Amino acid sequence: MEIFILVCLLAPVLAKYAGLMDRAKRGFSLIAGAGVLYLLAHSFGQTELVVDEAAQMATYGSYLFGLIGWIFVLVGTLLVAYKLAMEE
Repeated sequence: MEIFILVCLLAPVLAKYAGLMDRAKRGFSLIAGAGVLYLLAHSFGQTELVVDEAAQMATYGSYLFGLIGWIFVLVGTLLVAYKLAMEE
């Protein structure tokens, strides 16, 4: 999962370098937002180190923000694909 977080956070940087950011900025912003949400989802696994009674919060928080991040990646990828396909 850590590599996927890194890929989501680096996608807008690589798109800027390749010159694609101007054409599909909103989609790449959603992908970067998904990276942040995946980072938050992954951090819920570390809550047991801080608070002993956080087992349920860790489980549900990880699933919830992982699902929201997946939706962001899905929508962002579809937006980027659409914008790049519709360009003449």
